[in-house]
Amino acid sequence: MRHYWKKVAAAGFLSFLALWVVGVLRSADQPYPEPTAWHLSGFEEYSSGQFVNANNLKQIGLAMKALPFVLDQADIEKIQVYDKMAQLAAGTARFENDAAQVRAALAAHQATILTEKDSGIAPGRRLTLEIGVSPEQFDALVSELRKVGHLDSVSVQQHDRTGDFRKLHAQRQSLKKHLEAVQKLRGTPNASIDDQLKVEQKIQDIEKELQSLSVQFGELLGKDSLYQVNVTLTEFQPGGRLDHSFTFPRRLANGFVWAAAWWCAIAAAIAMLAASYISVRTLVTKPVLGSAPTV
Repeated sequence: MRHYWKKVAAAGFLSFLALWVVGVLRSADQPYPEPTAWHLSGFEEYSSGQFVNANNLKQIGLAMKALPFVLDQADIEKIQVYDKMAQLAAGTARFENDAAQVRAALAAHQATILTEKDSGIAPGRRLTLEIGVSPEQFDALVSELRKVGHLDSVSVQQHDRTGDFRKLHAQRQSLKKHLEAVQKLRGTPNASIDDQLKVEQKIQDIEKELQSLSVQFGELLGKDSLYQVNVTLTEFQPGGRLDHSFTFPRRLANGFVWAAAWWCAIAAAIAMLAASYISVRTLVTKPVLGSAPTV
């Protein structure tokens, strides 16, 4: 019986060792780990998170028109406003080369750097860029930037702001009608000086509200229709604490964890099958009657 259990232990150990080898070989197909939070938290620290709005004024032939003319169009419903932002964070041991690669990609796709922040000293430098790019070049630029360094995190957000634009337009139309009605009170005969002053003050208040709306319209219908791309490039030393690449010791540890999980699952399955077999056999086996005692 003792010899039997030794064989079981040997078979269990060898199966675990085989799974460990498979786990190590499997990790060779994963040159970089899944995205973590250390780059993203640093990115949010320096990013304003503001969207750059895009619109379809160029497509409907209104890109070169003045804003008041655009807002007074009868087919205002054709105007669409939207925004899109991509956030990419990457680590690199070749900081200068990869930073140059980022700038080359921006030049190739005619992108504009909106803000730039350089921080840290070698070997712990960080470059953070907020970039404006035309909607036509957005996907190609993001695809190019994903290839720079070791990509740690990437996200793309898109919002349709056409509803916001139409609410502002409705508010503008209401204020214009209100202004026209108040302006008619200027010529009211026999109006007191106090009433005239109140009318003028009301007109000024409405005009200020219209100016405030014009600023918001300018943000939504800016002449430069852009999407925004935010990039953070962080330098690390090979083998340092920020190096998330899969070194051989890391591959061994990763393979061990993977093998242990699968070995326990397989052992549990075998134990359940054995227990089921023993239980069924116990239930179906008839008891053997003992022979009569001899005198």
